[in-house]
Amino acid sequence: MSFISLSFAVFFLVLVILYRAAIQFGKHSVLTQKIILLVASLVFYAWADLRFVPFLAYAIAVSYLGGLCMERRRHRRFHLFLFVAICLAPLLFFKYAPREFHPNVIFPLGISFFTFQSVGYIADIYKQKITAERNPLDVALFVCFFPTVTSGPIQRAGSLIPQFNKVHGFDYGDATDGLKLFAWGMFKKLVIADRIALYVNYVYGNVAGQYGLALLLATLLYSFQIYCDFSGYTDMAAGAARYLGFDIGKNFDHPYLSKSVGEFWRRWHISLSSWLRDYVYIPLGGSRVALPHVYINLIATFLASGIWHGSTWNFVIWGLLHGFFLCGERMTKEIRERMKIPSWLNVVVTFFLVTFAWIFFRARNLAEAAAVIKKIAVAPTEIVPFISLAKSEGLKEALHKMLSMVTESGGATKGMAQTICLLTSFVVASLATLKKPGLDLVRGQKTVVRWTLYLALAFATMFFMSSSYSGNFIYQSF
Repeated sequence: MSFISLSFAVFFLVLVILYRAAIQFGKHSVLTQKIILLVASLVFYAWADLRFVPFLAYAIAVSYLGGLCMERRRHRRFHLFLFVAICLAPLLFFKYAPREFHPNVIFPLGISFFTFQSVGYIADIYKQKITAERNPLDVALFVCFFPTVTSGPIQRAGSLIPQFNKVHGFDYGDATDGLKLFAWGMFKKLVIADRIALYVNYVYGNVAGQYGLALLLATLLYSFQIYCDFSGYTDMAAGAARYLGFDIGKNFDHPYLSKSVGEFWRRWHISLSSWLRDYVYIPLGGSRVALPHVYINLIATFLASGIWHGSTWNFVIWGLLHGFFLCGERMTKEIRERMKIPSWLNVVVTFFLVTFAWIFFRARNLAEAAAVIKKIAVAPTEIVPFISLAKSEGLKEALHKMLSMVTESGGATKGMAQTICLLTSFVVASLATLKKPGLDLVRGQKTVVRWTLYLALAFATMFFMSSSYSGNFIYQSF
């Protein structure tokens, strides 16, 4: 069930009515709200495909039993490895087993996300950060909570489960903040990500027939497409949860304004990067070991990130690239500090490093990624004729020729000027909210200004949204 659909609107309306009505049950209000929320979450997940539900039930059962075993004093380490292996087994099978072993089974939606949540739950009990839940209802809700079950953010039991044990009545602040977050997420997805996708999909769909400049532009735009697509989903998930009174945390924090790749990963997909830090990097030794070992830990952690995203070699290369970037930053830290590089230049360099790595993320295979890089590398030679053409034919003709090199894609470039303008507006909004959260910034404005912003957002979403919307989000395939 997509967040942007009539079915979700009806689903959420019914859920809100029942959830709020449960308050009338007095001392049983919490239990009633939990049951309603669990049933709603299962319906939400099953809506995609009923065949997915057994895998969700498996994760719930393993989490519950594994958590109880972690509290036993004997053989705790053995039980940890056993239950983590059992928990990861379906994910590893569907992602990495040859297709002939499961030719007629669809990849379970969200399995990467709820599997990592289950592993985190078991590991946190082992580390004695939390105690095992005796109530299976709480564990089930933690694993399948509908805003996060398909594409995250990856939740921590210590933060989310206590919220299930409170009565959630109507709160005006939560309700309005939730609606604003949801609307902002829709704008990023429908107006920016999906419009950019038209061009990116066309260019990457025929790499051999494209100019290097077109591939360069498509690659730069893909950086914004994937960000607006995934962060848009996260905002909608956070908005729906906030409306009901839940806080699922921040998953993005202006990642493209980072001054280093290390900072980028503290701002991008925060729930995954912090999960990898706590359950992969630190157990390997983290930064508490000799420097060569630190480099190995970094590369291993980001290799795990690449493998989590996909089973093909291009995802492995993407993960390794980020590991090498971080190692390079550590190696050159003192030199860069002595050079006193301007902050804006660090931001630009970081953006281009991350964008370069996105080529492997977007390409279908290594051969296609190599072809894209090769063509982008010769893009400067496509600009050289512009100078002589400007002298002989005039600047107007030269500009027309250059633009034709990146826009010869039929309907894919329709409205490109509008897309660039909207993207520019989005960048300005990102800069404005760098030091102060957007909700707080808007909340502090006068009534006239606030409602002007709300109406402008609603108008832009309805008027400029792409007609190509399919209901899919990029990260639902992981």
